[in-house]
Amino acid sequence: MVLVPVTGSSVSSTLQRNTKEYGKKFLFDGCPDTCWNSDQGESQHVGVRFAQHSSVKRIKIQFQGGFAAKACQIKVGGEVQDTIYPVDSNTVQEFSVNVSGTEMQLVFSGFTDFYGRLIVYLLEFHDT
Repeated sequence: MVLVPVTGSSVSSTLQRNTKEYGKKFLFDGCPDTCWNSDQGESQHVGVRFAQHSSVKRIKIQFQGGFAAKACQIKVGGEVQDTIYPVDSNTVQEFSVNVSGTEMQLVFSGFTDFYGRLIVYLLEFHDT
C-alpha cells in the first residue's frame, strides 16, 4: 500500500480548543500516543488536501473505543462518493473505497459517545 500524503487538513472542532494536546496535526503524525479529540457536537468532520489529484483505494482509521463513529461519508466536491461503517473499537480499521480528488471531507455520524465526541489516533489514505 502506498500512502497518499496529506498536505493540509481541517477539522470541525478540537476539545476545548486545545490544539496543543488534541489538534488535527496528530491525525497524521504517525505517533500511536497522540490523537485528535473533537469537542462535542451533532456533526464532526475532517477535511484533507493532497498535493495532487489522487485516487484513494483504502482508508485506515483508529478510534479510541467509546469515542467512535458508526458511519462516515466521504465527500469530494460536496458530493458523497462513498460511505464506510466503522465499529466501536481501539483497533486500526481498514476500508476499501474508490474516491479521487485533490480534497476530501470525511463526515462522521452515529457517535458512540453520548456527547458526539470523537477521538482518532490514526487516519491514512492509500492508493492501492
